[in-house]
Amino acid sequence: MQRLNRGMLSRYEIPERFPPAVTAVQLGLSEALLGVVDRLLGPLGVGIAAVPLGAADRGQDPAALLREQDGMYTTFVRGYLGEQLVNREEVTQAILRVAEADGVEALAAEPGLSLCLIDADGDDLADALPLAARLIGARRRAGLPALAFLCFSEGDGADAVRQGLLDLAPELAGWLEEGCRFHRALADGIALRAEAKEAATLCERMNYADGMIHLAEPGATLTVEAPAGTLPAGEGVALVDDLGPVLEAKRRLFDAGLFLMAAPGWLLGLNTLSDCMRSEALRSFVGRAYVEELIAPDDLSRAQDAPRVIRAFERFENPLNDNAILRAAHHPLRRFNRSALPLIAAWAEERFEPPRRLTFALAATIMLLAGARPNAEGRWEVLRGSEAHTIVESPQALSRFATLSHDMPPEALAYAALADRELWGRDLREIDGLEARVALDIANMQRNPKYLPEED
Repeated sequence: MQRLNRGMLSRYEIPERFPPAVTAVQLGLSEALLGVVDRLLGPLGVGIAAVPLGAADRGQDPAALLREQDGMYTTFVRGYLGEQLVNREEVTQAILRVAEADGVEALAAEPGLSLCLIDADGDDLADALPLAARLIGARRRAGLPALAFLCFSEGDGADAVRQGLLDLAPELAGWLEEGCRFHRALADGIALRAEAKEAATLCERMNYADGMIHLAEPGATLTVEAPAGTLPAGEGVALVDDLGPVLEAKRRLFDAGLFLMAAPGWLLGLNTLSDCMRSEALRSFVGRAYVEELIAPDDLSRAQDAPRVIRAFERFENPLNDNAILRAAHHPLRRFNRSALPLIAAWAEERFEPPRRLTFALAATIMLLAGARPNAEGRWEVLRGSEAHTIVESPQALSRFATLSHDMPPEALAYAALADRELWGRDLREIDGLEARVALDIANMQRNPKYLPEED
């Protein structure tokens, strides 16, 4: 079977849509960058030189595969967008070059270069920052214009990138502050690289080989806090004056919902987000949490939130993509700290007790992570029965949980986990009623692994 490459496009009647030139350096090959950012920017004429970071994935080298495929890969976009069923495949053609990390300075001389793309939430940010420092250092020495950094994050990614570069290259401080621009950016869409079994099935259907197939949901968006002209705007891509409201809505109405169902669903024996939505008990649990704990109580907020909640549930129950829980809900601690923790703290401050369902999801997450252990290859896994499943979370955080066990006495497990300021940024025992409620939920789950709070 022939591998995807430029020479075969016309024979397979795949339209060529390569951008005319490199205008952006992309540091990293994360699923968010490949499955959302590159897919949306390519049709707008943004040509990308991608620089790989980190170790090879699943025994393969994504950079080598992309080079072999002339930077291309097939993305299957599947699911519902409102009442419209979307099921299409498209060959993403945004990446014009896959460079080596030791050649990043050479990219600085690209005549049309104006952007640097960084997944600021990625585990490889520490590897990306030195390359970014070398890139801008080379541009300054060559007398070339500074760059605009698009920092994709659901937190303070732009500040993290700016400060990281200042720490690494203090000699560039003046040029960084006066010339470079750092923009908050949000890539909103579930996009996962296809697992080997499904990838093989899809290759048979396409009749060509592709080692980098991605599965994405329709309706993905890219929102950048930047003035007009920073990059082209078009379908799915928007420039805004303030990213704050977009981030707040996503955290509260999507990320908090994903956190609500991820660990409880996995502990109930479910495998995908759509499995969770088909579970009557879990769907009811999540639905009541939205109504009582996530959506603001005033009529105006409820009216504004209603279409966002409907869209969140459409994304969760996507019948065409089997979005594995532990992959789709990756980095549960970061998701909790940004989305659920502020809601829990505000609720407890007002009512002197934590919200019932968000608190249970926290207890379930503690139970899940307390079972994580590294395998022989260094990947962190959790066991369910005899099956091992990879957990995607920072190794530093998982190392702290590795000192715990999900069968510890409930009070001891709740105390040890909630008191760890390194995990949460604060001692969560200080939140009214949280420690007692988490300990009780852990005890209930230890007695009954299928436990969910009653609909009281």
